[in-house]
Amino acid sequence: MQSIKLKRQVAVKAIVTETFKKQATAELQQALQQMDLNLQQLEFQGKRALADVEKKGAPALPDTQKQVDALKAQIENEKGRLMTAKNDLLQRLNVINQLEMGSEFLQGMLESYVEVKIGDNLYEKLSNTEVMLKDGVIVEIRGKE
Repeated sequence: MQSIKLKRQVAVKAIVTETFKKQATAELQQALQQMDLNLQQLEFQGKRALADVEKKGAPALPDTQKQVDALKAQIENEKGRLMTAKNDLLQRLNVINQLEMGSEFLQGMLESYVEVKIGDNLYEKLSNTEVMLKDGVIVEIRGKE
């Protein structure tokens, strides 16, 4: 065997433009609105579920109280998870707003395959590969083939 294809990570970076900032801000604001809807739905469903449990069992029974406590804990846990996700989105929105025009912003990572053969420098082939975008259009590919 003279060569083999290996999977590698490729960084996708965007050059910050006004269009990029507007699009990223709109996406994050939409995600925040969805998060708020999810929180409202959780509150509503949680109250309804608690009322159902309390209605089905007598409040003085220990099993009913255990069910209520477990359900409250589950609701609070989910609420905490949603609030953490919302805070992450708010932080990302803040970061986007502070980006300078022309700077590079890491949007994410993708995977690609690279062919390596005897004599290649494996470290060079597997690292430092980047796809540069400007308003969604690839303007440069950095790194080794």
